[in-house]
Amino acid sequence: MILFVYGDDHLRVKERTEDFKVKFLAKFDPAGMNVDDIAIRSGALPNVGEVLQAVQAAPFLAEKRLVIIRGLVDALKKTDAKAWVEGFLRTPESTVLLFSDDLSAAEFEKKELAKALAEVPDMHKYPLAKLEGQELVSWAKERILKLGLVITPSLLQEIFQRTKDDAWRIDGELEKIAAYANGEAVTHEMIDLLVRADVEADIFAFMDALSSNSSKQALDKLQNERESGSDSFQLYGMLLRQLRLLLQARAVLEVKKDATKQDLATALKLHPFVAQKILAEVKGWSRHDLEETHALALKLDKAMKSGTNPEISVDRLVSEWLVSPA
Repeated sequence: MILFVYGDDHLRVKERTEDFKVKFLAKFDPAGMNVDDIAIRSGALPNVGEVLQAVQAAPFLAEKRLVIIRGLVDALKKTDAKAWVEGFLRTPESTVLLFSDDLSAAEFEKKELAKALAEVPDMHKYPLAKLEGQELVSWAKERILKLGLVITPSLLQEIFQRTKDDAWRIDGELEKIAAYANGEAVTHEMIDLLVRADVEADIFAFMDALSSNSSKQALDKLQNERESGSDSFQLYGMLLRQLRLLLQARAVLEVKKDATKQDLATALKLHPFVAQKILAEVKGWSRHDLEETHALALKLDKAMKSGTNPEISVDRLVSEWLVSPA
């Protein structure tokens, strides 16, 4: 039997792989004497002979063996594949061979090993795409129940926003919050203290403040970004990108005044969550104001590349943003 576990949801790939291992041990190998777990490090392939020996070995006082190989589908190149494929095609019925890889479905299908073993009898694939929407909420609620957390839906959404819907990060943050809360209800203060937002996620709150002319809030968030060590070039680049998205969104709205977040997501190739935020922000801007602010941003960008302190450019752009009519 050959199993492929893969996906761009790296946490669930790891968990599904471990789940197979736990179930195998319980059913076939309680003593743990018939499991080999091989990980490819930094793309460096292990000795093919040693791996195939593990795959083709007979079980020791048991009915089955389990061989897990992590990262090989991703790491194996066509020029190196022949010996591996020939060996895996001789996998005995007594061996369960499990390949575990952090690859999207599209990436997986292009890999040499996936193509070569696609028609093997008793082969099974377990693609695990990144969770989104209600699936992500349901998954998180299971984690919350397991951890004994008391948290409102709005605070859970706050965690999603700060982690960019990354299941791996969400899992770690929920565990951290559970340890800190110690049975108490989760508060916004706890999330502020414990869950550091990615710069890109935090920029939305910053942009909300700018677009609504909330000067104090915007400047406070800018200061928070600097204190947390955010790079000024990166911050400026994200401000410039946001301006471009707002300009593109304004163009969409001029063609279709009642455009929805899905219309925007399709037209600009954005995640629906991002499209929803852009749609809300762009309604406070005219095309003229956006074009003027964008022109200044390009001028400041050129000045930075000529040696102007990037912090000065960020401050200038933010100041202009806050005085522009909304």
